[in-house]
Amino acid sequence: MSESLTKKGRTMRSIMLPSIKTLSAVFGADAKRAREILEMRRAQLETLPTCQDRIRECYHSPDTYDLRMTALDQLANTDGIETIETPQGLCHYLNAGDTYSATLILYQKRYRVGCWGDIAEKHC
Repeated sequence: MSESLTKKGRTMRSIMLPSIKTLSAVFGADAKRAREILEMRRAQLETLPTCQDRIRECYHSPDTYDLRMTALDQLANTDGIETIETPQGLCHYLNAGDTYSATLILYQKRYRVGCWGDIAEKHC
């Protein structure tokens, strides 16, 4: 299944991702690399040393989002990947050390930059 291209040649999927400018709130100078990781397919993620380590430590193969978040956790130098459960589903985020610090969040199948505390207040 191929992804449809927009007029500017970007895929619809890439439009749904945070911009490099937005990612810079979490990744600073590494925001462009973060965007590249967000756009990678599973096979590309599996070539990254951090993701290879993650695959080796799991009995069952980790999900693609897990590999992506692992690579981004290493890039941002955060304190791991955390998850909270809301009535609308799971919210995965990079642990930036503070409830209201800007971080990368995967919630309702969308990556976004924000603070997980806002989601917890609204939905829990």
